[in-house]
Amino acid sequence: MSEVIKPLLLDKLVSDLSGHVTSARVNINGEEAAYPIFNTVISGLSVRKYVYITETQAIGKTLLGASLLDADGNLLADQPLNVIKNDKGFLIVFEFVLRLEVSSGGV
Repeated sequence: MSEVIKPLLLDKLVSDLSGHVTSARVNINGEEAAYPIFNTVISGLSVRKYVYITETQAIGKTLLGASLLDADGNLLADQPLNVIKNDKGFLIVFEFVLRLEVSSGGV
């Protein structure tokens, strides 16, 4: 049986998924703060978006959650947290793995 989904389509879908995420919002002690996407890693069908809280930000405060947003500010993904920030940097990772299924058959 021939390959139905071509690698080019998979590359385009992964790139499109990654391109929708433009920023992050982190809930710190009940207040939301905007953060940029620190890094993006695409590997195969996996997209990882990283949000970094620096050593000097939010020390002693509780990180209650993080969200990923699109360019219009729409919520795309949400991750609950319950971490008290120390004086070290803190990296939040969102990972998306694209999975496609093709069913064969005709009309």
